[in-house]
Amino acid sequence: MMQQYWRVKADHPDTLIFFRMGDFYELFYQDAETAAPVLEIALTTRGKSADKPIPMAGVPVHAMQSYLLKLVQSGFKVAICEQMEPPGQSKGPVKREVVRTVTPGTLTEDTLLSAKAHNYLAALFPGDGKKKPPAIASLDLSTGLFEVMALADWDQAAAELSRLQPAELLVPEGWPPPPQMDVWAKRITRRADLLFTPKHGAATLLEHFHAGSLDGYGIGDSPSCQGAAGAMISYCQETQREALGHIVALTRLHPGEGMLLDDACRRNLEINASLSDGKRDVSLLGVMDQCRTAMGSRLLAVWLNRPLQDVQAIRVRQAAVTWFLERVDAREALRAALRQMHDLERLLSRVALKRAAPRDLSGLRAALHLLPEIHRQLGAGLEGFPSLLDVLSSHLTGHEELRALLTKTLAEEPPAQLKDGGVIRAGFDPDLDETRQMAHSGRDYLAQLETREREATGISSLKIKFHRTFGYTIEVTNAQLDKVPAERYIQKQTMANAVRYVTMELKETEERLLNAQERLLALEAELFAQLAEQTAQHAAALQKTAAAVAAIDVLACFADSADRFDYCRPLVDDELIIDIRSGRHPVVERFAEQTFVPNDILLNGDDQRIALITGPNMAGKSTLMRQVALIALMAHVGAFVPATEARIGLVDRIFTRVGASDDLAGGRSTFMVEMTETAHILNHATPRSLVILDEIGRGTSTYDGLSIAWAVVEHLHGKSRARALFATHYHELTQLERLKPGIVNHTVQVKEWRDEILFLHTIARGAADRSYGIHVARLAGLPKSVTERAKQVLEDLESADLRAPVEPGHKSAAEPEYQLTLFAEPPPSPALTELNALNPDDLSPKQALETLYRLKELL
Repeated sequence: MMQQYWRVKADHPDTLIFFRMGDFYELFYQDAETAAPVLEIALTTRGKSADKPIPMAGVPVHAMQSYLLKLVQSGFKVAICEQMEPPGQSKGPVKREVVRTVTPGTLTEDTLLSAKAHNYLAALFPGDGKKKPPAIASLDLSTGLFEVMALADWDQAAAELSRLQPAELLVPEGWPPPPQMDVWAKRITRRADLLFTPKHGAATLLEHFHAGSLDGYGIGDSPSCQGAAGAMISYCQETQREALGHIVALTRLHPGEGMLLDDACRRNLEINASLSDGKRDVSLLGVMDQCRTAMGSRLLAVWLNRPLQDVQAIRVRQAAVTWFLERVDAREALRAALRQMHDLERLLSRVALKRAAPRDLSGLRAALHLLPEIHRQLGAGLEGFPSLLDVLSSHLTGHEELRALLTKTLAEEPPAQLKDGGVIRAGFDPDLDETRQMAHSGRDYLAQLETREREATGISSLKIKFHRTFGYTIEVTNAQLDKVPAERYIQKQTMANAVRYVTMELKETEERLLNAQERLLALEAELFAQLAEQTAQHAAALQKTAAAVAAIDVLACFADSADRFDYCRPLVDDELIIDIRSGRHPVVERFAEQTFVPNDILLNGDDQRIALITGPNMAGKSTLMRQVALIALMAHVGAFVPATEARIGLVDRIFTRVGASDDLAGGRSTFMVEMTETAHILNHATPRSLVILDEIGRGTSTYDGLSIAWAVVEHLHGKSRARALFATHYHELTQLERLKPGIVNHTVQVKEWRDEILFLHTIARGAADRSYGIHVARLAGLPKSVTERAKQVLEDLESADLRAPVEPGHKSAAEPEYQLTLFAEPPPSPALTELNALNPDDLSPKQALETLYRLKELL
């Protein structure tokens, strides 16, 4: 047996082997030592090899998935090596084969996946720096969503990986990744270089799709896309050991079709998860997701992370949302029906990969029965029916044949597992009905036999039970052993409180019953496999239906949110205007304890291109800037937005630089991280971009920070010409409004009252004259002695260009303030300048003395 194990291990050297032995999956040697602490199971031994005990650890078959989840979440791959025949059927070890390799990017079971999130496997074709650019293919094996994109540069590649957040990334074995790939190092799986070649990729794809050309998939002219997509299919074929029947389409994406969002933008705007705890709930996705199906929730995440760049496509979605918004009763009935919808996409994948359980097919049957109601509530055929909903509704019909087949074949309430029996409906197959009757009559005969034996022996506690080792036995308690007829009862097992026996009649009955049950299960398994195969043939049409249901769910969700939270339909056009009236932060307003204060903002490509925002901390500058970016983002996915009125000119990319963080592992300080991110923005922003910059320059000295902030604003104004919101405490920057047309000062208002400040959270034209930092420090709980001392220092510094006094209330003589600078040495003092210019040989004693006194006064 161990020779068999080593043959399997040799074929999967970098994979943990789950080696099936009866009711357990066992791990041996290094696999056991690696997995035991992760799974928190006992590490034992089995036999010896080279006079050393063989390490072993095992998990029960029935609990395999929970253990698999732990290993996969820890980054391991696991090969499932199953017994392919019953023990004892042949001489020698039981035949075993690897039936599947489970990896982080190839999960399909609901218990191993998040229902509301895609689980992407990505494959990267690095390109050659010449005619073949980089390309990334992505696949969610659990849904069949398969896409590929050729990219212009590594900046786009990094943004695409940020969008996908792949659980696993396939790259060529000999490829040295650039620094942008460092963040994905732990998720990389290296594959043979040959598998990424366009020639191999094209051949793999043509064979998989049974096609003569790849032109119909949009990649006939892209060797890069062929290499990435082909490597993806090769890997899935190798790990799944089954035909990938649910992967029936490949969509080519193009970088210009969607708004580009980098990782910093997604993180800072909290699009998918909150910054505080990394959870989904308190994020834009979390508050927008009022979908009724898992498919809808996943599609919403796709839309939010790749907003549209086509005005007409956005307006088409808006029209569908408006239709639902205006038909309240129909919308609520539709959403009630959607709530009952099973996850068609993931059901289909398990059917295609031959992993479907009986309840997967019954769930599909229930979903097909819901489709007519969903179609009816859409209102197809009514005047003004939106074009998008017309297309989507056309994919909800045409499944009558499959629905009828599933209805007549499957039992009304099938069991969770095929081995439990009762999967196929009575009356569907005569042979099955006859075998089922034989099995049931055998159980009835056992009940009758138990009654007869009680009467014949007078043993009132006698019971016939099934034992996994001994089969059916007669169990007699110790108190009534004296009544056992020794001539007929053959003892099989003695227990603490009872003894188990068999009789010849019981053994004959057991044989008939087990044969009937075995045949019954085999017949049901055969019929179920046929049903699953017939269902898989409908995969292409069913996937279109699933996609339509998901889109309908998202659009109805947008309408429901607009209705409940008073959102408006934004005007989206090709202009460079962002005009928001009474805008609100979609996340903050949902969780705020007080009424959220709305604000107006206007940006354009001309006289109000950059909003320079000043005001105290806690006044709401950061919230306002994020709010504008999120409203723009929501408008680009076709959703309504939290405002009374909004006009959003197309945005090609949203850039954000907010907050303070360092990169200790990378050896970068907070300021270095800030400057790196700012450089990225300045190098990539265009007039169509929206830039959010918060407190640029605060990580260094005042003069350095001010000069950097000033230069950044000038660059945005003169070079990038992007629409921007720039928050700062450098009040000197407000002079730019006078110097640079297109820069407009805004301030977040506060009200002073009895030496306290009241945050009004309203924005107005103009500049703040104070930062109120000491007031905020007091609110934060700094000791009173510290804040009082700070007030004294502030008064001294504001009265003149002075150094901070050494003692409270004491002002030192006026002195120039020198700061360490990044750009130059501090200027020399006047005394030093004069001293350097002196020639002592030219001075008389009197002149030397007078010069000495004068220099002393300059110090």
